[in-house]
Amino acid sequence: MSTLSDRPSDELIFQHLGAAVVLCWGQLPAVAKDQILRQADDVIGLAPIPEIRNEIVKLLIRKAKAEWLAASQAISHSRSVPPLRGH
Repeated sequence: MSTLSDRPSDELIFQHLGAAVVLCWGQLPAVAKDQILRQADDVIGLAPIPEIRNEIVKLLIRKAKAEWLAASQAISHSRSVPPLRGH
């Protein structure tokens, strides 16, 4: 039987939820993205972060750049590795 102490904290759950949203960001409809960004300016129970929308956009851009770089390196690597040949 699980107890409250076994349960992850709300903060940890929100961190996972936020990370999941970022990972799915590219597949979200524009309306949903806009609503999420607008809502981030007005989250009850959390101290406001000045210009949070801009900070979120910067985070998403950094993530997209990192993904692009990883994909670019994977493509580069696959082109430099000679194909395996059978005996």
